[in-house]
Order: sequence, then structure tokens, then C-alpha cells
Amino acid sequence: MLIVFKLIAVFLMSFSVGILYRIPRSLLCYVGVVGVAAWGVMHTAGAFGANMILANFLGSIVIGGGAEMLARLLKKPATIFIIPGFFPLVPGGEAYTTMLYMVKGQYVAGISMGMRTLLTGGAIAFGIFSSSMAYRLITNYKIGSSMKHDQKG
Repeated sequence: MLIVFKLIAVFLMSFSVGILYRIPRSLLCYVGVVGVAAWGVMHTAGAFGANMILANFLGSIVIGGGAEMLARLLKKPATIFIIPGFFPLVPGGEAYTTMLYMVKGQYVAGISMGMRTLLTGGAIAFGIFSSSMAYRLITNYKIGSSMKHDQKG
């Protein structure tokens, strides 16, 4: 039952970020679904023992692929779905803990947590980038190869 509340909270978070960024109302539910899908993959990967960096990377792959797919289907820019979609993955708690350790003078723990936060952020960025590029390459390859067949016939 707790997971249902978390999924609803993630949907509302992505939905709310979409409102803040003035995304058209007709697209807000799609934005929420992208956020839920990404968080669901991240949560599931973590539950199966993946470290949080890998789990965030897998979740961000869902964001990139889902955003590109929705952009093609709905004829809108992919960034409309990417920006609110990655908010549930942002390691805000880890960044806060990093600063807390530094303020308390626990520098070794702060640097360790800071590196984990940076790696998580990098994994999110790289996951979105790589999945978006892969989707575009596959889509453009299919379009290009079908155009070559049309020209021969």
C-alpha cells in the first residue's frame, strides 16, 4: 500500500514541476507518467540490489527513451517530458547530507557523500543523453533505410 502512495506522490511531483514550467495542460499527465516510470525503474532496480548510481542511470534511460517516444507521437519537443521527468531522481537528500557533513566538520564523510551525489547526477545526465541518442539513431536509421528502398523501387 505504501508503494501506491509513493507512486501517487511521484506523479504529483512531476505533474507539479510541469505546471511550474508552464507545460501545456494536455501534456501534464504524460509528464507525470514519465516521472512515475523513471522512478519505478529506479526503485525496482534498488530493490533488486543495484546501487543507487546504477538505479538512477536505469531510471534516466527510461526518461530519455520515453521522452523521445512521446515527442514523436505528440509532435512536441522532448525536453517537455525530460525536465519534469527527472525531478524524482534528483539526489536532493544526498546533496543536503553532503552539506550537513561539511558544516559539522565531518569532511571525509562529506567528501564521500559528495562524490556519490556527483556520480548519481552524472549517471542521470548520461542515461538521458545515451538513451535519447540511441532512440534518435535507431529512428533515423529506420527512416533512412526505408527511403533508400523507396528510391530503388
